[in-house]
Amino acid sequence: MGLWLALVSPGLMAAPVQVQREGVLGTSFEMQVDGGGARGARAVDAALDEIARLEQQLSTWRDDSALSHYNDGHLRTERLPDAVAGVLAACERWRIETDGAFSCRLGGLIAQWRQADASDQLPERAALRRQARALSALPAPTDGPLDPAAGLRFDVDGIAKGYILDRALASARRAAPKASGIRIDIGGDAVYWGHPENRDAWRVDVADPKQPIDNQPGIAHVRLASQAIAASGHHSRGYAIGRRHLSHILDPQDGWPVSYAPTATVIATDAATADALATALSVMPIREGIALVDRIDGAAALVVSDAGIPFASARWPAALVKDEAAPSPAVPTVVIDYEIPAIKADRYRKPYLAVWIEREDGRAVRQLHVLGDRSRWLSELPRWWRHYGRNDPAGALGIARPTRAAGHYTLAWDGRDDRGEPMPAGRYVLRVEAAREHGGHEDIALPFPLGGGASPLQHQGTTEIGRLLLRYDKT
Repeated sequence: MGLWLALVSPGLMAAPVQVQREGVLGTSFEMQVDGGGARGARAVDAALDEIARLEQQLSTWRDDSALSHYNDGHLRTERLPDAVAGVLAACERWRIETDGAFSCRLGGLIAQWRQADASDQLPERAALRRQARALSALPAPTDGPLDPAAGLRFDVDGIAKGYILDRALASARRAAPKASGIRIDIGGDAVYWGHPENRDAWRVDVADPKQPIDNQPGIAHVRLASQAIAASGHHSRGYAIGRRHLSHILDPQDGWPVSYAPTATVIATDAATADALATALSVMPIREGIALVDRIDGAAALVVSDAGIPFASARWPAALVKDEAAPSPAVPTVVIDYEIPAIKADRYRKPYLAVWIEREDGRAVRQLHVLGDRSRWLSELPRWWRHYGRNDPAGALGIARPTRAAGHYTLAWDGRDDRGEPMPAGRYVLRVEAAREHGGHEDIALPFPLGGGASPLQHQGTTEIGRLLLRYDKT
């Protein structure tokens, strides 16, 4: 299966087996086996053999693959091969789980976009939308030949690489049962099992999706132990038609490339889950995508809007590498109670409202809360709009919630920035800004300390914001 190199150290312990190859699943392949001894090379061969076997079944780029025969209605066996059946079943589960944001039913539409790319002519959008909705309404296929007349062709690229990574890892572990750690990376998506020699976890650099350059510093560093990681992106792949560059990821609801879409890095307990989630998060509104990740055991994600604003899921901070040279002091959770006052007025409209944390010099730290689902009125929050909304209206709407009636509400800040990194103790500013159609505008700045023994702080708004209470939860 190609060349591999194992270096033996002068001591008794062999160095890790490390392999790099090109052209595996059409991209780069890297693998490392720690503590496997002489069986490390066998683990590499076993993984590559399994990848080649599954590519023969699952590739949509090969006319002779089992999936291509199935799509053409020319299934050559009485039943689908296990790998094809397993991937298609997973596709349908994720289609349901994501409410249609993830779909493998787009093979025919993808073929049309490839033809559009070759001919430099945009397809008709209304026709694609009708086809996409018709495909979504079809019942799940059963075992047996697929009827091409229905227009259904499966493209499993959104999950197949993760599925293959999981099975390549299983084959490698069987070949080197005494290995302490195995890493397999295919085109940037990877699975990490165990741990490398003399370390308790793998350290992984998360690339900046806005600057996909090999020597650029990452936007985060995470610790992985028997976990997988996958990323979605729109900059390195896509369709070039005229002067337009369109994403390769299609919205399953209308068959059109997603616009102003976020990118995502996902950690999960298996590579297939990470792969499917990363694809889905590129289509879903940011808030809904984060909520989906938080519902899945062991999953974490960093979603970056088209303008580069990051949004971390609940478990993402726990995966970050801690700075062992200068650990951050523990800080209490900041709890914010805010009031939307009851106002008697003709043509009353619920206010648009934003809550975020700034440094003392005005630099934004963490976006906590946005109420309002129309960019026209969100722009009436000028201070918040300058920080978050002006250059990223799609991302702003993606995390916004509906406006709320008068009442008392509670938020919390865990002392981390938008990327999930812990902030040092010091002075910060709570900003609350509200505006109301046919009403007024109010912007409140409440300075407060983070860390140390601080007392609660209060502020009474005068028009669109009522009472604010900032307190500390030290539990």
